[in-house]
Amino acid sequence: MRCAPAVVPREGAIERDRGAAIVAAVTLTFTFMAGAFVWLSATVDQSLHDRGQAAAVAFQSARAAAQAIDEDAARQGHIALDIARAEQAARWAAARLLASNGDTGSIVGLRFDGNRVTVTVQITTTGRVVTASGSATAQAAFDSSTP
Repeated sequence: MRCAPAVVPREGAIERDRGAAIVAAVTLTFTFMAGAFVWLSATVDQSLHDRGQAAAVAFQSARAAAQAIDEDAARQGHIALDIARAEQAARWAAARLLASNGDTGSIVGLRFDGNRVTVTVQITTTGRVVTASGSATAQAAFDSSTP
């Protein structure tokens, strides 16, 4: 029975290869991981910014809507919202804020509960297709500190 001839490396080949393949693999892996980390951190940062922006627009819209108090009820000492004016104020505030930031979006939820207004906004940030939403509630009240 004959055995296959052993593969004998050329002289000096073993001495020249002192872990170069491992160094190359580690370098490429590190480079790939660093690039992935930079991409992921930028994406997460933008996503958090989008959510914060949506919440800010929702808050300002709710605040604007809560200021639309029914004048007749206010004269009688009661707090009541003028629903038509409140809705118009919320939509105007949202459109103005979105335009000033260069974003697109709209109010996707507007709920009135007595003198409370809850606004939900969905935005699409410029240059990105990802949407973010935010919700905020404001309550209309009289300032009791004024005479």
